[in-house]
Amino acid sequence: MTVAEIDAVAKAFHDGVANKDAASIVALYAEDGKFLPPNGEPCQGHAEIQTWMEEMFDAGASSLDIEPVEIKEGGDLTVEYGRYTLGMQPEGADAMTEVGKYIVVHERQDDGSSKIAYDIFSSNQEAS
Repeated sequence: MTVAEIDAVAKAFHDGVANKDAASIVALYAEDGKFLPPNGEPCQGHAEIQTWMEEMFDAGASSLDIEPVEIKEGGDLTVEYGRYTLGMQPEGADAMTEVGKYIVVHERQDDGSSKIAYDIFSSNQEAS
C-alpha cells in the first residue's frame, strides 16, 4: 500500500467516527478481519466489529485522529504503526481525550483492494 492509501484509510476512520457511521468503518475491514480492542474480547468479522463500533458511539466517541508513523510492506501484507487521539463526550459527563498507539495489518484481497486483517490498539494512559 502507498502512503496515500494508508492516509485515506486514516481519513475514512476519522470521518466514520465524526459521522458516527459504524458501517463505513466496518467496510475498511476484511470479511474475516479481527479487531482487538483493549480490555475486551476480540471481535471477528463485520457483525462483531460493527457492534463494538456502535457501542463506542453510544459511550460518547466523538472524534478520532489517526497518525500513521511507520509502514512496512511485505508481499500481500502491509503493517502500519501509528498514534491516535480519541475524543469522548459521554452523556452527562466531561469530555475526555485518550491518546494511544496502534498496529494495523492490511491484506491485499482477491479483487486487488486492501482491507484491514488485524487491528489492535492501546491507550498510553495508565490503567485505573
